[in-house]
Amino acid sequence: MILYYKMKPKTKKKYICSNCKEIYSRWTGRCIKCGSWNTIEEMEGEEILKLNLLQNKNPSILKKLSQIDTKENIRISSGIADLDLVLGGGFVPGSFILIGGEPGVGKSTLMLSLSENFSRNNKKVLYFSGEESPEQIKLRANRMNIQGENILISRETELNQIIYNIITEKPDLIIIDSVQTIQLEDANIPGTVSQLKYTAFKLMEIAKKTNIPIILIGHITKEGSISGPKLLEHMVDTVLYFESDRLNHYRILRAIKNRFGNIGEVAIFEMIPEGLKIIQTIPQEMHRINSPGCVYSVILEGSRAIAVEVQALVSKTNYQTKRMAEGLDIRRVILLTAVLEKFLKLNLSEQDIFTNLAGGLIAHEPALDLAICASILSSYLEKPIKKNFAFIGEVGLTGEIRPTPRINARIKELANLGFEKIYIPTSQKKEIDSFNIDIKEIGHIKELVEVFKDA
Repeated sequence: MILYYKMKPKTKKKYICSNCKEIYSRWTGRCIKCGSWNTIEEMEGEEILKLNLLQNKNPSILKKLSQIDTKENIRISSGIADLDLVLGGGFVPGSFILIGGEPGVGKSTLMLSLSENFSRNNKKVLYFSGEESPEQIKLRANRMNIQGENILISRETELNQIIYNIITEKPDLIIIDSVQTIQLEDANIPGTVSQLKYTAFKLMEIAKKTNIPIILIGHITKEGSISGPKLLEHMVDTVLYFESDRLNHYRILRAIKNRFGNIGEVAIFEMIPEGLKIIQTIPQEMHRINSPGCVYSVILEGSRAIAVEVQALVSKTNYQTKRMAEGLDIRRVILLTAVLEKFLKLNLSEQDIFTNLAGGLIAHEPALDLAICASILSSYLEKPIKKNFAFIGEVGLTGEIRPTPRINARIKELANLGFEKIYIPTSQKKEIDSFNIDIKEIGHIKELVEVFKDA
């Protein structure tokens, strides 16, 4: 049998004079500095570590939290109100921001609009584009009617040169499109994990030392996440995702990480030939119809309330029944179908049920439950609900209508769009503010049948 012994690592011993604190690499009987005898003692491990740190590096300057001044960290407006909302009130000086999105969603268009807003306020922007030539950017700027007197465009992709330009020009905003194109001087292929990590770390240091906001644009992988997601998302202050709806009508900018504001806030844009146009709400009121299966509700995107149209088609079939959902959670639709069968005694087992959230939107919010149930029941009975009616509420497995968060914000949005009657959970009656609109309460799914008497 062979025995293996784990050897202890060799450590360098150090000795100190207890009288004058002189350091020695080996023991000696007399201290050469102060002349004392038998004052040389061996140092402990922690003492050696402290000594090495002090010898190799200057001690950091420590500040009390109560003494740190934040007055100079005033937010910098982007010139786009909705973008400021997503950022938490504007750019924080020295913030490090990552924006991701699918190809063609409008990331570069948004950056050019942002640069123009800074330029109009006599603020200098450095725009490093590793994917487009300056001539291509100029063509887009011409289409968007952008002059850009204070926008400096560069095709530079070498990190040290980028840092040199930043230090030399001292801009007010830095945009890098994209971080995967930045390379090191002695590296051949950009975009590797080690290069991304080093690049992001160096740019983060520049942002913090110069107090200049830096925006990185990141590529999206086949799985729909930013390339090197955990690597980049952990290092930056803010992560924004630029999304398009399934029908490509709208662009939604969403914050999923923000050290300086709330996450979940969204900015909604519409892509037009001149660039991105801000829209306050998706105009569902223009498409309201009075037809069986069409019911209206409202969802929340961050602090924004958006009116939506829920559609359902219930059709008898002689074959195996189907359940489908577009823009809604199909598992939630199946659950709500079972609740309707149980408490309203409907024979839905022989019916195909197709549901849809109009406009190409996607929402998996429980506040849509009551609207989904109303649309299924409307289509099943072939009785329309008036187009100025709306439904808000979560439906439980026992049929009760449960409360939903921020009910007043939802009602306010529907009231502004001209809805006249809104059905809400009975349990939230006391929370409602004063609105010039008819509020009706529903406590149980069985009461939903009474709605058709009003309709």
